[in-house]
Amino acid sequence: MKKLIVISTVVILMYALTAFWSPKGSEAVVSGDCEVCHSLYPGMMEAAGAGKPLRYVLQNSMCVSCHSNADRNTIKMLGGARVPVVYSRVEPEHPLSGGNFYYVKVLGDRHGHNVDGIASADEKNLFLPPGYDRFSDPSTIGFDPEKPLSCAGSNGCHGDRNIENPFAAILGTHHSTDSPVDGTTIAKSYRFLKRTAKVKGVVGLEDKDWGYNATPKKHNEYTSSINNFCADCHSGLYRRDEIGRESPWFRHPTGIVLPGRGEYKSYNPGMPPPPERSGTRIYSLDAPLARPAVPAVSSDAVRPGTDIVMCLSCHVAHGSPNEFMLRWDYDSIVSGEDGSRGCFICHTGKGE
Repeated sequence: MKKLIVISTVVILMYALTAFWSPKGSEAVVSGDCEVCHSLYPGMMEAAGAGKPLRYVLQNSMCVSCHSNADRNTIKMLGGARVPVVYSRVEPEHPLSGGNFYYVKVLGDRHGHNVDGIASADEKNLFLPPGYDRFSDPSTIGFDPEKPLSCAGSNGCHGDRNIENPFAAILGTHHSTDSPVDGTTIAKSYRFLKRTAKVKGVVGLEDKDWGYNATPKKHNEYTSSINNFCADCHSGLYRRDEIGRESPWFRHPTGIVLPGRGEYKSYNPGMPPPPERSGTRIYSLDAPLARPAVPAVSSDAVRPGTDIVMCLSCHVAHGSPNEFMLRWDYDSIVSGEDGSRGCFICHTGKGE
C-alpha cells in the first residue's frame, strides 16, 4: 500500500511539473493554476452515455471566453498567464497585430471575420468564405458552408483543420512546447496556424506582446507562408484570371516581391532611413512586408527587390475599424494627398 502511495505521489508531481513548466521564450505555453482557466467553465465535460468516457462540451466558446475582455485592455492576466485579447466588448485601446473582433460585432460584416460566438453570419456570403475553392483547401474535411466560422477546426483558422471539433482541433496546444516556430506541429506553427497535420504550418517570428507596443524595429515578422494559409479558404481571390496580368489589376496581387525599382524604391517615404543606411527603407506598421525567410530578430530594415507583399500588408486577420479589414481607411486615400500613408507607403509616386 505504501509503495502504491509513493508511486502515485511521484506521478502527480511529474504531471504538475509538466503542466506548470514553461520553456524559456515560449509565450504561448500556459503556466500557473489550472483552475484559473478551467474553473471558469463548470460542466466542461459531460458523460457521453453509460459506460462511455467523458466528452468536451465547450466547442468554440472557450476560445472566445478566454481571449475576450470587458474593458479596453488587450492583454489580460489569467492566473500566471498573459493572454492576448482579440475580442473586446468595448472599443479596444490598443488592438493587437491581428486587430479586434469588436469591429465586426459593432460595425458589421465588412469589418472582420464573422466568428461563431461573436458575430452572426455574413449577410452576403452567409458562412461561405469569399473565393472559397474546395480543390485548393488542403483539409480532407473541407469548409462546411452550412456551419459558422470558428476559431479552430475544419471551419476555423487555428489548429488542425482535419479535425471538425474546434476544441479537439487545438487540444493540448497551450500545454505543448511552442518553439522553434518551424510549422511541424500546431504549437510550433506561427500563432497555432497549422493548416493540417501533413501540411506545414505558418512560420514567422512572433512578437512576445502580440504587437501591443509594436514599433518599426519590434514587431511580428512574417513569411510568404501566411499567403498560402489565407489561400486555403480564399484561393479564388488569388486566381490569375481574377487578378490580371497588367495594371490596373482587378485585385491586388500578393505573394510577389516588392519591386526594387521605380516608385517602390522609396517605400515608406514618410520615414526616410538615416544617412548611414541609405540603401534600405524603414519598416512600416501600416504596410508591413514579409521576409523570404524567418529572421532571428525583428528588423526595421526593408529591402525593395527582396521583401514580399502579403495579404497582411493591407489587411488584418481578425477585425478592423476600416472596411474590408484594411489597415487604413481606403476612402480617405486620395492621389496626390498625404503621400506617407495607406497605399502610398508602397505606391509612393501616387502620393506626390
